[in-house]
Formats: sequence, structure tokens, C-alpha cells
Amino acid sequence: MARLIAPPSRLRFWLLALGLLALTLFFGVRTLASDAEKPIKRNYATVFAPPAPETQTKEEAAAKSAGCITCHTASDAWTMHRTEAVVLGCTDCHGGNANIRLPSPSSDFDNPAYVALRDKAHVLPRYPKSWHWPSSANPQRSYTLLNRESPEFVRFVNPSDYRVVRDSCGACHIQTIEAAERSLMASGAMLWGGAGYNNGIVPFKNYVVGEAYTRAGEPAKIVSPGNPSGTVTAEQKARGALPALYPLPTWQTVMPGDIFRVFERGGRNVNTQFAEVGLPNSLGSIQRLEEPGRPDLKQSNRGPGTGLRVAIPVLNIHKTRLNDPFMWYLGTNDQPGDYRHSGCAGCHVVYANDREPRHSLIWAKYGRDGQTATVDPTIAAKVDHATGKREKGHPVEHAFTRAIPTAQCMNCHMHQPNIFLNSFLGYTMWDYESDAPHMWPAKQKYPTAAEVRATNDRNPEGAAARGKWADLEFLRNVYDLNPELKDTQFADYHGHGWNFRAILKRDREGNLLDAEGKIVAPDDPEKWRKAGEGKFVEPGTNPGKTVHMMDIHAEKGLQCADCHFGQDSHGNGLIYGEVANAIEIGCKDCHGTVDQYPNLLTSGPAAPPNGTNLGLLRNPDGKRRFEWFFDADGNRVLVQRSIVDPKLEWRVSLVKDSVDRNSSHFNAKAARAKLMGTISDAGSVNWGPGIPKESRAHGDDKMACFTCHLSWTTSCGGCHLPIEANWKTSTHKYEGEETRNFATYNPQVARDEMFQLGRHQTTKGNIIAPVRSTSALVLSSTNVNRERIYIQQPPISSAGFSSQAFAPHFPHTVRTTETKTCTDCHLSANDDNNAIMSQLLLLGTNFVNFVGLNAWTGLDNGFEAVRVTEWEEPQAVIGSYLQKYAYPNFYRLHVEQNGRELKEWTRGVTFDKHLSGETNHNELFRNVVQGTKDRVGCLQLRGEYMYVAEGKGGFRAYDVASIANKGFSEPIVSAPFSPLGQDMHISTTNATCMALPTNQNISVKRNDHIVKDIPENQEQAFHPIYRYAVITDSVEGLILVDIDTLSDGEFRNNFFKRTVTWNEGNVLAGARHITLAGHIAYVTTRSGLAVIDLDDPMHPKLTANIPLNDARASAIQFRYLWVSDAEGLKLFDVTDLRHPVAEPKGNVALANAQRIYLARTYAYVAGKQEGLVILNITRPLAPVIYAKETFGGKMTDVEDVIIGTTNASLFAYVADGRNGLKVIQLTSPESQPNFYGFSPAPKPELIAWARTPSPAVALSKGLDRDRGVDETGGQMAIFGRLGSRPFTRSEMERLFLTPRGVPFKVLDAPDMREYVPLRLSDR
Repeated sequence: MARLIAPPSRLRFWLLALGLLALTLFFGVRTLASDAEKPIKRNYATVFAPPAPETQTKEEAAAKSAGCITCHTASDAWTMHRTEAVVLGCTDCHGGNANIRLPSPSSDFDNPAYVALRDKAHVLPRYPKSWHWPSSANPQRSYTLLNRESPEFVRFVNPSDYRVVRDSCGACHIQTIEAAERSLMASGAMLWGGAGYNNGIVPFKNYVVGEAYTRAGEPAKIVSPGNPSGTVTAEQKARGALPALYPLPTWQTVMPGDIFRVFERGGRNVNTQFAEVGLPNSLGSIQRLEEPGRPDLKQSNRGPGTGLRVAIPVLNIHKTRLNDPFMWYLGTNDQPGDYRHSGCAGCHVVYANDREPRHSLIWAKYGRDGQTATVDPTIAAKVDHATGKREKGHPVEHAFTRAIPTAQCMNCHMHQPNIFLNSFLGYTMWDYESDAPHMWPAKQKYPTAAEVRATNDRNPEGAAARGKWADLEFLRNVYDLNPELKDTQFADYHGHGWNFRAILKRDREGNLLDAEGKIVAPDDPEKWRKAGEGKFVEPGTNPGKTVHMMDIHAEKGLQCADCHFGQDSHGNGLIYGEVANAIEIGCKDCHGTVDQYPNLLTSGPAAPPNGTNLGLLRNPDGKRRFEWFFDADGNRVLVQRSIVDPKLEWRVSLVKDSVDRNSSHFNAKAARAKLMGTISDAGSVNWGPGIPKESRAHGDDKMACFTCHLSWTTSCGGCHLPIEANWKTSTHKYEGEETRNFATYNPQVARDEMFQLGRHQTTKGNIIAPVRSTSALVLSSTNVNRERIYIQQPPISSAGFSSQAFAPHFPHTVRTTETKTCTDCHLSANDDNNAIMSQLLLLGTNFVNFVGLNAWTGLDNGFEAVRVTEWEEPQAVIGSYLQKYAYPNFYRLHVEQNGRELKEWTRGVTFDKHLSGETNHNELFRNVVQGTKDRVGCLQLRGEYMYVAEGKGGFRAYDVASIANKGFSEPIVSAPFSPLGQDMHISTTNATCMALPTNQNISVKRNDHIVKDIPENQEQAFHPIYRYAVITDSVEGLILVDIDTLSDGEFRNNFFKRTVTWNEGNVLAGARHITLAGHIAYVTTRSGLAVIDLDDPMHPKLTANIPLNDARASAIQFRYLWVSDAEGLKLFDVTDLRHPVAEPKGNVALANAQRIYLARTYAYVAGKQEGLVILNITRPLAPVIYAKETFGGKMTDVEDVIIGTTNASLFAYVADGRNGLKVIQLTSPESQPNFYGFSPAPKPELIAWARTPSPAVALSKGLDRDRGVDETGGQMAIFGRLGSRPFTRSEMERLFLTPRGVPFKVLDAPDMREYVPLRLSDR
């Protein structure tokens, strides 16, 4: 086995965890529901069948089917194979007794005589109720049933299930079987390993856990077929192969990876009947309560904590439908997109899942309800007696096929709802807002606990039980709503019970565009369908005037199997933890390069040493998959034929022709991108075939092909995973044990306009590639009394970086016209893409920030948490468009009863009509105030702590973990908690402001450990600045305090100390505000703007001091810094971060500008009496005042503003001085049809307000969700994939600076004067 280097404590823990799991399995302990079906003892002697032979005579095979065919008088394919070369009998595959015969044909399948013979001939299940025996339809949500069932029946119901497939198919296919068992399709190693590592649970980035089972259904270790077994060669390791995978420990045996607030180890226990939620005890012992006087609840014997702190992502994997079961299990067979079997049949036996022809091709006509078209009379006539309709859960045919439609792949390749196949088909997760009137009931629903449980069993969204789509019949018909919709179009598949919205071509302002780039009006009757177009369109057609951004391959009709043929699906026999490593195919294998036509040899990491020759592949009809021809003009033509529909074939686009000026397929934009030379010192650039290969800027050895060919990038702006202790639910893995906890999965923001770049993983050569936000979890925990132990906490990754994860994108959203242009990656000659560049480089845009349950505002003598959203899902902002539709009664109470005021009150009823509080329970809304000694000039929430600069009170961190816990009378804590005490306070003369290098939850200590002790994780080190909070004091200057102690998991060292105090030459006299851009600090002082380099935090250096008139605050976006002073807004060019250069063209005169917030192409300025001033800064050197909003004099003392996104809408939170807090909806589907754009124009609506006990003067910025690196190149967020990372500062500068350090600018239109032809000597 490959050597795994880990610190002893971590290694011992993981060995212990795996050992506990092994002991649990050895002793066979299972915690099952009291009402669970008990197994029936069976004797299988008369129905036993030996393994299927490799060869036999037709007569021998016929004898094994003799009795079977007296009932099954017709079949789609008697052997499941379409060829007569396969000679098998029924019992070779299924087992059973072929000697039992029906005396005469019968269609009365309920006749007692027939039933008696059937039961003698068939293998009977141990759990007939769970299988709905005698129905042969796949049961719904069976999960671990296959592990508990007898292997004999598993073989009978599905001979290709991996537990038994060696018996049925091993004689001919053993190599493929062994490869498939190790494949990612079966193990799910990337999801499990990524979730574990990114969220601080597993310390190994070379993943070590995956899913596999023995014949008896016991969890199994997977080992590589090396020599010796369980090893890989150095070359295989370099391509990403792993030596082994262990079963993922159950959530009960995993220590929480999340370090939040930790102040005690727990005292003695007293026996109590506290609900069992988290003991690492396979016997299911009752959790115990702490003795009186001790803090809260001890979590368990796993380690320190404060109650209900389990590893929520692990609990999610085990219990929640984060993705459909992998290939070891059946699909859930309950919703369109969820129908399939396990094992080989999971792919090779097709079920009806989607009516869209481009998703299903020849299978589309069979619908989306898992209904059969078989000729077998025992199945064809099956009726679901509950509905009177044809039974669901049957394959279309009793036959294996290689013609696998994309709709079949969608079953598994679903998580997250915004990636993989969803993006290939041009969809992402619906956000609850677009076309809300069609999706939410007009009358508010108050679902019962039973209704919630029934819905969440098939759909993990907490919001689903309130929406119309909780009704399965409504869900399956959502696609039929499309003609009536105004905002989006929905998909016809609904895996997990989810709805998926179409991604449509838009400009940066959000306007819908047609294929030529012309704006399509929101009310254009042909925007979804042109005249004469039907409900569905055929492959090669884009419906309507708008452009549905399907991958161009999908639009043309290519299915997944057309690129990801056998090896990509079955695996190559090695174990991989990353999808990209398990892929054999590459773009150039079919399309070639600028220098040569494709050789049709695969080149991906999983390809054999010399590649697989695609030219030798043949489709089921015997024709070549790929074939070369010459056209009438003598040009080479490559044709690819569909593996699914024999009538479909395509001419493959050849890169070499697209860059050849003499070819009819020449494309100047493509040629310029592919043949671009590097930038000269003078800023000029040439392109063309005459550019030497080594001098190409975009060579395929430097950059992934789809960097330019990408049309859009799917990005997850966050998911909320709340664990609740009062749900008795079963795990979906292993034995299916039952415990009293459950976590829903609630997507919050899914965007499609966030194009970002970074470095690809090591196995891909660390080339430049698109990067996407992959996961941005916030976690909550609620106990049996509905007390919120903690809320919306972002975990910390194992590498110490935040869990706001990024990863290289994949080539599933490529198109031909809607591709990336020069100004998507380089400075525009029109100076209009500053925000685009900030997004591109992962510097963040302050647009998709997460504000959460409370808006935190600094006051003149304290700070306050103002409740601004619902707690139930969806967590709509109170008074918002979404609340109006998802919670119409609550919205009405807010508007009509409370006058839109956010105040302390209790909503709900003590007893509903069922004399219960379960449907509309009492909900306490409270705004929590913490007093301070002086004015709170700046405050910032990070994790469970609020960091505050409180004037003469100095700098302090408050524990706010219990802010939403109604059981806590003091939800904001600053007093000592542990016996050893703590001191999270620094006395200063007058702390005016403070800044953190990131507001994402991080741990430098954890990062130090990974970098030092597990170097094979290939992680970067944090810059030293990330240890500190940086405080400005009007007298003392700059103060640095090490706050990393609060995230190290050790409560006994929670003592703050000054690390540095700096005010050289009194240059920071009157310091009042600070902005951190990596290790560069911009401080507004009495005399102006001071720039301080904290590259060595122990020795700050002043790099610039710019005089200004009463400088107040600053904000940075990529190359520009805005500073407010007595004259208004001043603009500075900070291309050189240390030396700002004034840009007077960008100045804006304002009467009383205060704090500044930059959100993409708009600047939001706190304008005191002028209200909220909104500037359009698309062109920073030519700003335009868009609005000065006071809402008719209601908002006239504005001190600060922050912006955040909730679902699909943009909100502003305004500290309005003596007028308190204001909540403003800036965009919504109702006010702004272009709400899906990169930066739609805001349409401010005042939706809520709150009184504050003293003037509101500051706000805590929402959690950054699109920021992975700072302006100086310091990484802050975890990158999935080994070796992947954001750009360093020098790498960023190559995109916009010449070698001399001067900015260069580009236009999107090619200039043929820059074209360099091929020299004669090179031809």
C-alpha cells in the first residue's frame, strides 16, 4: 500500500474510526426501525443455479429456460443480448427452477394455481414487502435493501448487480466487472473524499474512502490490481491512480471536522433520556446530559464540543440525497430522472426518464415515468393498483444496449445540481424565484411533519414541502408549464425531485440575446418557441429566438456515451479519486490541434500508454464510430456517428481547418485565439501560423482548450445544510441503520455568469483552466427543542483554507459562437471590464455575498443582530419578492400588521387545527443588542465570532454562536467560559476600524500542519497576514492581533495579545478606516490615504501617503481604488498596489460620502443626507450617477451599506444612522427582468426597516463566496483537485501587463493586420 504520511494523532484517529466501523460490521450490530420489515427465512436449494458458463450448447441453454418461457412467452431479447452468438438460459443469469412449467398459457396472473407455480419457479425475497413482491418493478428508494437481501434473490432480480455479477456474467466479462467495481461510477470517491477534505473531516487530499460491498452486502475495501495487490506504479500514481479505498466511516464514528466555538471539554455525566443523535457507539446507547452547572450539552466522547456537533457533510452523505445512489444501489425510481437499476444494468438497461429528444434520442418516445415497452406479457400488462396506471419502475426493454442516452446518465451525474450533466444540457438548479407564481401555491402551505418527511425522503430540499412540486404529479409536469413562463424554461427531468432552469444567452446587463447577439424583448412571444415549433425540438435545433446554452455537442444530439465510451464508464481497472483522472478522452483526440489533424488516439490520464484507437470503434449497427473521408474539393472530412441513433452523424469540426486562411472553415476569431503570440515589451501582439509554437500565448500545453470555448460556467453560491435532531431517519448506506437526526440540502445561489480562471490539477499539467465555485456550505444544528445550537457556519477545510471551495471546470458547456472573447480575460480597450477582470482572477465581486439570518450593524454604543430572513427553507429575506410567494401569509403580516418593521415579536400559533404546534409553530423574532464602551466603527462576522473595533473600548471578539438559540438568555458572549478563562480583548486608545484578510472561516495552524506533514496534498501555505486582525487606532496607528487561536480547536489558549503596534512618524494620526488587499493596507487618516505593505507583518512599510481632504473610507476592485473624502469620491489606479495613482476623470462630487461598497459594475456609496448613492462604474474612468435614493425622505442619514445575494435576487442592507437599518431589494423577477445578468441595473425597493437603540453607523460584510485569492496572490479558499490553485500575483499580471509592467488592452474583433503567415521555410 502506498505510504500515507500523517501526524500521529490524525492517523491514529482514522485507524480508530475505520477499526470501529470494522468491529461494528464484524459483530453485525444494526440499529433498525422498530417497525422495519423482519426477514423471512428461505431455503434456496431448489432454485439455486451455478455460475453461468462461458460456453454451452443451445440445447443445454434451452433446458435452463424451458419452464420460464411457459409464462414469459415473448421477450425483447431472450439472453438480454441482441446477438445470437450469446447462448444462455434464463437460470444462467437469474437462478430459479426452470423445471416448473405452466401447464397451459394463462393471462390470469392472480390465479392461485399460477401463483403457486410462480413461487416455486422463482427465487423469493427475504423482504417481500420492501420489494413489493410479486411486482418485478424496481422498488422506490430501496437504498440498502440490496445489502440486506439474500444474494440469491439479488441475482434473480438483477443478475448484473455487482454483488452477484461474477456468477451471472463473470465467465465472459470478468475484466470489465473488476474494473467497474473499482471505477468512480461505483466508488463515488470524489464526492466522499472531496466533501470530507473540503469540510475539514478527512486530512488526505489523495482520497482514501469510497463505496463497495461484498456479495453479502458488507462494506468492502477496494484495492488496486497492482503487483503486489493494493499498490500502484510511480507512473500510475502520477496519473492519479490510488492504491486503495476504505469504506467511509459512519457519521457516529467521525469527529467533527468543524472547529467553531470550543470552550470546554465537558464534565461528568448524569443519566437522562436525551434523544440519541451522535454517540460513536454501535450499540446505540443513549446520549447523556451534562451535570447541572456545566455548559450546554457535551457532544459525545469523540472530543470537545457544545452539543449536536457532528460532521454534517458525512451525515449528509449517509442520509440525505446529495446525489442518487451509486452503481452499487438501484436508482430511487420515484421521479422522472430517477429510474434505473444497479450494477451493469444501471447503464446498459435503459429506463424512460426524459421526453426531450436531445437528451434521449430514440428513447424519448417512451416518456419519463419509468414505464416499459416490453413484449413480455407478464410485465407489459402490469398496472399499479393504487393509481390504475401502468406500473412504473420497469426498463423500456429486457435487453442490454450500448445505445445509452444522456437521460440515463443523469440518474447519477446529478450532484451538485449545478454541474456535470445539468450544465451539459444547459440547466442549473432552480432558485425558487424565477416564475415563482407558477411554482408556489397561492395559499401558504403549512406542511405537517409527516408531509415534510414524505417529501424529504425523495427530495432533500427543505423548501420542497412548501412548494407545488411537493406534489409528484405537479413535478412531473413542470416542463409543460414552459409556454406560460416569463423568466425561464424548465427541464423535463427531475432527479431528486428537483427543478432545473435553463441557462439562456444574455449580455452582461442580463438582456436576453438571440443567436446574432441582438436583444430579445422580455415580452417577445417567440422568445421560447418560434411559430410552428412544438413542445420539443429535434437534435440540431435551438428552440425560440433565445439561445438555450446547451453544450454544442448536446444541441447537435451527441449523448454522453458518444464521448465517454466504454473505458470512461467502466474504468480501466485502476482506482481514481478524481473524475478528470478517470477520463480517457481529450478534446484534441477528435478535433486535433492547430498543427495536425486528430490521430484518433485517446490522450487523457486514464488512457492506455499508446491510447485507444477511436478509429477501430464500431457502433451497435456495425458501422465505424469515426471515419475519414475526402470531400469533392479534396479536403479531409472526419465523420462521427451516433452510438444511440443510427440515423445521426456529424461532421467533426477540425481545429487545423479553422485556423487555415485557405480553408472554407477558417474562423478569424478562433485562429487569433489559438495562434496568438506573447505580448511584446511595447504592448503589441501578432498572431497567425507564423508564430513559433513555443511563442504561442495560448498553446494547448499552457491552457485547456475549453478556456476559450466555454460558453458559461456554473457556480454554486452556497448551500445550507441544517441538521435537526428530531427526525427519526435511516441511513442510505451500509446497513440502513436508524438514528434521530437528519440534514436537508438547500441550494442558496446558483449563478451562470461567474467566469473565473486558475491552475488545473497536477495530472493535467497545472495548465490554465476555467475554475468554478463548487461548494460553499454553511452548517446549522437544531436540537429536539428547536433550539438552534449554531447557525449558518462555514466550516474550515482540512488544509486550513475556507470551505468556500473552487475547482477546475470541465468541458461540458462549450459552444461555437457563444464563447469567451479577448475582453473576458484581458483589459478592454474600452475600459469597461474592471469588474469582469476581478471576477476572472477570483478576487471576488462582492455580489453573491451571503448575509444570512441576521444583518449585523454597528451602533454608536454597541452592535445589533437584526433578524432579516426566514429560518425555514427557503430562507427568504423578510418583505422580499420570494417571501411574498413562498410565505404569502407571513409576507402579509410583515407588510400589513408590522408596517414592514423588523421588530421583536412572536409569529405563529400555539395550537393549530390539529391541536398541535407542528405546522405553524411559534417563531420568536428577536433583534439582539450588545452594548459596548464606545462607537463601533467597524465589525466583521467570521465563523462564530464577531470582531469589533469599539473606539475607546478597544478591539474585541465576541462569541455569537448562540445568536439564534432561544434557550440562551445571553446569545452574545464575551465573559470567560472555561475554568481557565479567556481574554479576547485588546485595550487600545481609540480603535476606529478593523479588517480581516478574509471574512471566510480559516485556520492558519491547520494549514501549517498540512503543508509540513502531508506535502503530497500539494497545498500552498497561507501568507502570514492571514493570522491577524488589523486594527486602526486614531492615536496608536496600526495594531496587529493574532486571532488564529480561535480556530485551532484548543480553548485553553484563547488569549489575545498585541503582535505589532506601528505608527512610524505618526503617519497614521487620525486613522479611521482600513481596507486590506492581501498584505497591502489602505488606511484613511487625518492627512489622507496611507498605503502600508504588511508582506512582513512584523515590520510594516509605508509605501505611499497621499494627501486628501478629510479622507473617510476606501474600497478596491481589481485595478482601481475608490476613496471617499469631503469632496466626494476619488479614484486611484492601483495597478501597482503599493503606489496608487490619482485618476481625476473618475472622481465624483458628492455632498457627504461615507463608506463605499463595490458590487460588480455598481458602487454603492453611503451618502448621509443624500441617501444611498448608486454609481455605474462599468467604466471606472467615466462613472455615472445612477441614483440617489432616499425613498421620499425615509433614508437620509446613511453611514454604511453592504450588498448580498439571496437566491436569485440582490439586496442592500443600509446603516441609516439615526433612522436605523434599512433592507432594500435591488433586483427581483418582478422589478428587473434581467435579474440573471452579470450586473443588472438595480431597481431599489424598500422592503423592511428596523429601529436601532442608537444610530446605525457600520455593517458587517456578508460572507465572500466568489473570492478565492487576494490582490497580492494569497490563497484563502480551498481548491479541490490535487495541485489546483488560484493564480499568483505574477501570473495574474501576465494577463494585463507587458513584460515592462505597463497595462496592455485588447479588442474582441480580430485585426488581420496583425496576422503572421507561415514562412515558406516552415512549410
